[in-house]
Amino acid sequence: MSLGIFLTLAIIGVDFLIYFLFQWMYGDKRAAIVKKVAAQRRAIEEEAVRPFLARSPRVGAVTRERVRKIRERMGGGAGERRLA
Repeated sequence: MSLGIFLTLAIIGVDFLIYFLFQWMYGDKRAAIVKKVAAQRRAIEEEAVRPFLARSPRVGAVTRERVRKIRERMGGGAGERRLA
């Protein structure tokens, strides 16, 4: 009788240890993945709500100069398409 009780308690103890081991290993990762997926879904929904803005075909000289300076800072330039 006492051997049966001991084995029962030992098996329950091992089950709890395995449960806590898996929670320790995978619990936070799963929560982080769920948060990341939720953030991506929110970003997609917000992106769909924002209006689409298009550039005017007429670009002034000041804008062309600003674009040229930005491209120079970024390292582009020679092979880049020019604004008309």
